[in-house]
Amino acid sequence: MSAIAGVIMLDGSAANIDVMKKMLVSMKHCGPDAQHAWQADNAAFGQALLATTPEALNETQPWTDSISACVVVTDSRLDNREILAAALGFSDQTIDTVGDAELIFAAYQIWGEACPEKLLGDFAFAIWNPKTAHLFCARDQLGIRPFYYHSIADRIFAFATTSEALRGLLQKPAVLDEGRLADAMTDQLEGYDRTSTFFRDIKRLPPAHSLNLQLQAAPQLHFYWQPLQNPPSPFPDTEKQWLEQLEALFVEAVHCRLRSHAPISSMLSGGLDSSAIVAVACEKLKLDGKLD
Repeated sequence: MSAIAGVIMLDGSAANIDVMKKMLVSMKHCGPDAQHAWQADNAAFGQALLATTPEALNETQPWTDSISACVVVTDSRLDNREILAAALGFSDQTIDTVGDAELIFAAYQIWGEACPEKLLGDFAFAIWNPKTAHLFCARDQLGIRPFYYHSIADRIFAFATTSEALRGLLQKPAVLDEGRLADAMTDQLEGYDRTSTFFRDIKRLPPAHSLNLQLQAAPQLHFYWQPLQNPPSPFPDTEKQWLEQLEALFVEAVHCRLRSHAPISSMLSGGLDSSAIVAVACEKLKLDGKLD
C-alpha cells in the first residue's frame, strides 16, 4: 500500500509545499520506495510509493495530464486493467507502461463521476482540476485502501492515507472523539458510523463512496455501489452453480494478485483460506513456468 495526500486552500491562498513534504514524511512507512510532491497555486499533492506492480515503477505521481492540467494521485491496485485499457483506447500500448493514475483519469474522462463503478480492485484516489477548482475523490467498494480528510469551510480541505498526516494541519491539539472510541469497544455498534474517526476534526470517506469538492461549498459524498446492485448474470439457481461461481471468482482473484515486478511470497495461518490461496497460486505459477 502506497500513501497519498492533498491540500486545497479554499480561501485561495497558496498551498505550502513544505507542509506537503512533512505529510509525506509522516507516511514514509507506507511508501519507502519514493516520495514526490507537487504544488501550484492553492493546491498541493503528494505520494509516498510502495511499488508492488510493474506499472507502479513506470509512473511518477502526482501525475499531471498534459492537456487538461488535471492532477491525479492514487493508492491503488487495479485488477481489470486489460479490460479498462481496451475500453479506454490503450490497446496499442503495453499495459505495464500505463500507470494507475493515467488509467483512472482516462476512465474519469469517459465515465465522469461514475468511473469508480468501472474499477475492479483496491483504490483510493483524488483528481484535481485547477481550471474549474473541482476535486473528485473515491474509495474502493470494500474500503481496502484508507482515505481520511480534514475540512474547514472556506479555509482548507486536506486528505491523506493516514490520520497522522492530517493531525499536523489542525490548528489545535487533536481532540479524541469519545463516541467513536465507545463504538470501537462495542461490537454491536462498530461499523455503523463509517465517517467518524478517533479524532473529531478528521473524517473517513466511507467505502464505496465518492467525494466532490467545489470552492465555497461543503464536501458532497455519494454512495456509488452496494452489494447485489448489479447481480451476476446469469444468477446462480442451485447450490452447485453457486459453488462453481464462487470457485471461478476465487481463482480469478488469486490470479490477479500474482501480478508483480518482484518475487511473490505468502504468509500462512492455520485456516483453510490462506492454504487455498497458496494452492491456487502455486498451480498458476507452475503453469506459467515461474515455479518448479
